[in-house]
Amino acid sequence: MGTKLKKERENMLAKLSVNEQNLFEQVYKRHVNPMGSEERKKYGREEITKVEKDVPNKCLTVYFANSEWFR
Repeated sequence: MGTKLKKERENMLAKLSVNEQNLFEQVYKRHVNPMGSEERKKYGREEITKVEKDVPNKCLTVYFANSEWFR
């Protein structure tokens, strides 16, 4: 992964509060853990394109390079 993309991804997560970062880590691990290796490649951290706070729903929305997203 390019250094610029890695830096952008780190900046996305750094904009989250500590509680939001912890929520992201817990949920991300729980979602990716049961996936097979091929499926996991599609949703690896390097495939994350955006993380948004979803205040009305009290959650985060994570967007991936394959145009899919999870809340």
